[in-house]
Amino acid sequence: MIKEIKILTLAAFILAMAALPATAREKVNKQWQATLLAAIDSFPQRGGYYTGGKPTADFPTTAWQGLEAAFGMAAGDVKPHIDPRKAQPSFCSSATYLALMKALTMWDTGGKISRQAWARMKPCVGIAGPLNPQGLSQDDGVGFWGRANANGPSMGVLINELGAGMSYTAYRGAKSERNKETPTERYLTDEEWCADPIWSHMVPGDILKIFWNRNDESGSDRGAIIGYNGVKGDDQEAGHSVIFMGFDKQGNVTYWSSNGPGKEPATMGYSLGRCPKTQIQRIVVTRILHPERFDRVKHMPLDDVNQYLHDLNGKRHSTTAELKRECGIK
Repeated sequence: MIKEIKILTLAAFILAMAALPATAREKVNKQWQATLLAAIDSFPQRGGYYTGGKPTADFPTTAWQGLEAAFGMAAGDVKPHIDPRKAQPSFCSSATYLALMKALTMWDTGGKISRQAWARMKPCVGIAGPLNPQGLSQDDGVGFWGRANANGPSMGVLINELGAGMSYTAYRGAKSERNKETPTERYLTDEEWCADPIWSHMVPGDILKIFWNRNDESGSDRGAIIGYNGVKGDDQEAGHSVIFMGFDKQGNVTYWSSNGPGKEPATMGYSLGRCPKTQIQRIVVTRILHPERFDRVKHMPLDDVNQYLHDLNGKRHSTTAELKRECGIK
């Protein structure tokens, strides 16, 4: 149990709710936010960070095999049993996906989500089983897991498709001429970026897609990029899927995810992370308001394709306008 996270999230949640404008407080499902934070407390610490598809000396079980084992649903079960201890090692989008699944099982005490919907939320990772007899492997944008695991604003797109919540976004701008979307696009100063209204609207339990800002330390403008276009030499997305936990006393963004890879990935994995706002170049904040609408996944076949997310894995980049449209951001 991650006791330091539990203590932090309760305090941060109370403080964040008190600080929100009244209009923002009206758009928070407090029960759901608290349930997602409680679900995180059931996760082990660390466990390793690994995205590879083959076992290694450090990781005899891959994250993909761990996901398959962690989502247990027998023939007579009306909903799955989610065991995060089996999902080790992990990576960022596997962590946020599994925390979401754990929270949904904790929230749904009345059977509002059908068995068919639960079955289609199971990750298809190339391992045959009762819920995936053909051993399908869902690429980015394919099925529920393929959406949750995609490049770009994955969770924002998925939640918008289901009508289960809403998203906000903010963008500091491109620093390099080659990545500007318009001639007038400007890279905001630190002061301007830290004063952006997005930070005051974030509530612990929101799901974040962070696009890293590496301009000051390495001159990289990859934080301006949404997706991967497969073109050698082009800047490509540098992102992180996390759950927002609050701000520390210095105003740093605190989040939970599987953090890595780092120099020693075997010592990394499920943990808290912190970063100053200036290390973020773009952010998408997704908030679930209607968890009951995850029942709509029963209408999403395992091979159903969201073309926007699918194309961000090797075919093209996205514009900011497209991101907003696909996430339902007005």
